[in-house]
Amino acid sequence: MTYDLITISIPLILTYCASYILYRKNHIKRSLHIRLWNILILITFLVSAGAGLTLISLVEYGIALPISQTLLYWHIEFGIAMFWIAIFHIHSYWKYPQKQDPKESSSKKEPSNKKSAGNKGRKVN
Repeated sequence: MTYDLITISIPLILTYCASYILYRKNHIKRSLHIRLWNILILITFLVSAGAGLTLISLVEYGIALPISQTLLYWHIEFGIAMFWIAIFHIHSYWKYPQKQDPKESSSKKEPSNKKSAGNKGRKVN
């Protein structure tokens, strides 16, 4: 049985590049770009994990079904897709925390003189 590594990889890479370019050129929001790939990684995981658990169960109980080879094929195909989408996922989040506003990430904040229920009307120092 042969597996379609190139047939799966190239369309996924091109689709990710297209959605990334659309995001970088502000045609789509970052949240839409991330949501799309998060949904795809979830779907590929569920199919691959479900097929894998089914195959393990069949082997564990010594059950030989004609569908086992087809199930193995799709388990590997979705696993290949999940590999690429996981790489895209890592790329999407790799530098994200470093893009915070410097004003928000400063370690010293100005003391607030606002009243709150917790300080019973006293100024906060």
